[in-house]
Amino acid sequence: MNEEKLIMDRFGNENPFRVPENYFNEFPQRIMKRIERQRKRRRMIRWSIAAMLTGCVLGTTLLMNVFRQQNMPLEADNSQYIEDALDYSMINNMEIATYLTEAE
Repeated sequence: MNEEKLIMDRFGNENPFRVPENYFNEFPQRIMKRIERQRKRRRMIRWSIAAMLTGCVLGTTLLMNVFRQQNMPLEADNSQYIEDALDYSMINNMEIATYLTEAE
């Protein structure tokens, strides 16, 4: 109780808090500016994400085409490897044909 009395004696009923001049008159304009800045920022973020994704897709496509072109000569080597593996496993062509016809 003493503390309240000391505060009342020193400050009285006066409100110690002040609001800047025209604060409430300019408040809606400040809020609208802030909202517009946030909208612009979000729009820039969306465009940036779209550009990055487009770049990733194009880059991946380009890399796949480059690697595909580099691996073309290896396909003949792969078929030779497969033939050698089949010869080593002693599977004849008749067994392969039978397996393929039964699989259908």
